[in-house]
Amino acid sequence: MGKRTERSKKTYDQMAAEYDTSPEGYYTKPHKSELIRQVILRNGDSVLDVACGNGTLLGALSKKASIHGFGIDLSEKMIAAARGRHPKCTFAVSTCAPLPFENESMDVITVSCAFHHFETPHAFASECIRVLKKNGVICMAEPFFTPVIRLLANTVVFPFSKSGDVKVYSEQELCRIFEAAGFRGIETYISGTVLFFSAKK
Repeated sequence: MGKRTERSKKTYDQMAAEYDTSPEGYYTKPHKSELIRQVILRNGDSVLDVACGNGTLLGALSKKASIHGFGIDLSEKMIAAARGRHPKCTFAVSTCAPLPFENESMDVITVSCAFHHFETPHAFASECIRVLKKNGVICMAEPFFTPVIRLLANTVVFPFSKSGDVKVYSEQELCRIFEAAGFRGIETYISGTVLFFSAKK
């Protein structure tokens, strides 16, 4: 586990009890809302939410269809909260790569406002290809920064971030990472402060 991953784990353990009412919780709400609106689900789908936090997104998705919901997160305290809130879903403590799931076991993977914390983004994209079924989809909602703000964040702010931020990406950078892993049918758009990304195996 890298240094920034350790920082992320420590940060989210500390805020787990009051995450929903924290500044971070408020900031991530539009990201979750966009995913809830856009993710297409069918009854019986297996859905994995990576960096699931306290399970809010997965719980909301489970109301859209009768799914088999799985969530992973670095933070033991976030996972404990998720298990208490959403007992019908399965939660585990895990990093984003490797993913603790069998080959071709998931129909949908979601990531809400967390990809910029991943220290091994290419490895994660490759793991998604492995874990997704044929025609499976990954959907992510990431922060959208203008080019100047993105540059400042990545070069000035994030290197000293105590919460484990690694890098915020442009649409083009996200596309290149997932194309290199073998994804197709990539779509992106920007809605306010949210960059939405989806790709198909």
